[in-house]
Amino acid sequence: MTDTPAAQEGERWGRKAAQRAELGAKMSMPAWKTAIERTGITEGTKVLDLACGSGEFCAAATEAGAKATGIDISPAMIALARQASTAEFHELPLGRLPWEDGTFDVVTAFNALFFARDPDEAFAEAVRVSKDYVVVCQWHPEIPSDLLVVGRAVRGTSGRRGATLPEPQEELTIDIPLVHPDEATMLRSFLSVGSYQRVIESEGEEEVAEKIKAAVEPFRTPDGGYRFSNKYLMSLFRKSQAASTS
Repeated sequence: MTDTPAAQEGERWGRKAAQRAELGAKMSMPAWKTAIERTGITEGTKVLDLACGSGEFCAAATEAGAKATGIDISPAMIALARQASTAEFHELPLGRLPWEDGTFDVVTAFNALFFARDPDEAFAEAVRVSKDYVVVCQWHPEIPSDLLVVGRAVRGTSGRRGATLPEPQEELTIDIPLVHPDEATMLRSFLSVGSYQRVIESEGEEEVAEKIKAAVEPFRTPDGGYRFSNKYLMSLFRKSQAASTS
């Protein structure tokens, strides 16, 4: 793989992929369950998950009876996904997709489109290969999430942009809490995130860990653990509607 910005991003997320899968990946389970319910994923449904990470949503869709496929730019994440699920996985960046129009019944993007070189192209491709539903789930733009508060304190603003989306058929606010029992677990979780790896490259892990410990102090619980309250905004599109306005 060429040393593109996307490949570099994938390498950062892959450095502590198993740690990330253990401590942070399943945080999105409430959103995954909602997507499965709202789109009617069931026996035989063809699903594509963009930026699938370690494959937990594909595993959940497969358990619901779907024929699931996931793509991700990180080889380490794809390796974990293949261990955890019988779904099909491909090491691919977001953008042009190698499938024909209408190949999948449902295409999902959970906190994914802003990783694309061109988020608008990534969404248009999701619409193109979808036969029915496209689900876009991202940090809620109007309700603060604690993990983003910590991230801005430690890393600064990301500068990423999402896709320009048409009016969805349905919008849902999803609660995504994250709880860690102690400081050591909390640090391992934060330090496994790819965007923190970028800061570690320039400042060192010990310095970044100290910044994290200071930033998470407001979220410490009386028992010495940590609780972070977060919100996703889930937008559901139907193929005909999204295609006519994208």
